[in-house]
Amino acid sequence: MSEVSGNPGQMITDPAGVVIDGLHKSFGDVEVLKGIDMTVSPGQVVCLIGASGSGKSTLLRCVNRLEDPDAGRITVGQFEATHEDVNLDAMRRQIGMVFQQFNLFPHLSVLENCTITPRRVLKHSKDAAEEEALHHLELVGLKHLADRRPAQLSGGQQQRVAIARALTMQPSLMLFDEPTSALDPETVGEVLSIMRDLARAGMTMLVVTHEMGFAREVADRVVFLDNGLVVEEGPAHQVIGAPTQPRTQDFLRRVLNPLGE
Repeated sequence: MSEVSGNPGQMITDPAGVVIDGLHKSFGDVEVLKGIDMTVSPGQVVCLIGASGSGKSTLLRCVNRLEDPDAGRITVGQFEATHEDVNLDAMRRQIGMVFQQFNLFPHLSVLENCTITPRRVLKHSKDAAEEEALHHLELVGLKHLADRRPAQLSGGQQQRVAIARALTMQPSLMLFDEPTSALDPETVGEVLSIMRDLARAGMTMLVVTHEMGFAREVADRVVFLDNGLVVEEGPAHQVIGAPTQPRTQDFLRRVLNPLGE
């Protein structure tokens, strides 16, 4: 555990947990988050489920301060993310984020995509950054494609590169924002498999997903959001298998049985 610049006494813990208390966020006149309370303990996997527009992605972006909350408090490890004097650069070095779209640099090779941030932000040497990147590309099964450009890869391969890129920063927390939503159904499994391996290795993860099978198998807890509120939360087998709230029951019925049969 080491001290970093930022708020006095701020420390980095490994792995990082997340505590959200009274989180509110509006866009114009639309209140998207209406007082969210949630905890992700170190080493836990928490899946956020709910209909589009329920506030899941906004919540995730607030954790990384890609969106500024209107009210409430968020801590990531020992960083108070919502403090006016927080060192966001130092905090974000502990967080890996994977988006719906892969956000790879099209003009760079796979290897260059995975080394650019460690070299520029962490000031790693070229050799050290490449060694770390190749290690993580091997973990996601793509070391043999290190010299290719993103356009030469499938969607699933690009998303696996995005995961490897996030891991090169050696994060304590991984945020996933519907990482399989833009993928062909045949490639979804390869990305979920990597995420499952990360979970089994003890990575703290907060995942927005519509993949109920993944949530049931991998998540320690599932949180159902609706209209900016936490409606139900608990162990995955309980929330997905035997939800108690009518709104959760209706949502899962539609998701798990879309034809209504």
